[in-house]
Amino acid sequence: MKHIGNTIKELVEAKGIKKLQFARDIDLAPESLSRFFKHSSIQCDLLEKICRILEVSPSFFFDEPDGGHQATAQASTLIGNANASAVTQSGEMATLRELLAEKERTIQILLGKIGTKTGHDAL
Repeated sequence: MKHIGNTIKELVEAKGIKKLQFARDIDLAPESLSRFFKHSSIQCDLLEKICRILEVSPSFFFDEPDGGHQATAQASTLIGNANASAVTQSGEMATLRELLAEKERTIQILLGKIGTKTGHDAL
């Protein structure tokens, strides 16, 4: 298991969240934040709140100590279903979501062109 406090601090910094705002969001006095980051454990209800703020799953804190995380994405289209699985570093999840959304837009554009082309061929 990762050191909870260090991991939360790293995520806050990586996401560019102001520490003062983060402290307010989790109902913590700003002067207590540095002590909070030193804790190796956390209460479940607070962890859940932090996960919502940092947009990570609670399982993120219990993954392998090397920082790798398993991400799985599924997409359904008219052509068929696609499944993708990748091991990522903590800061890459947003990038992967954007790439998946872009791929889906590309598929939809191509489907529109294929549908139009087949319609012309039928005439």
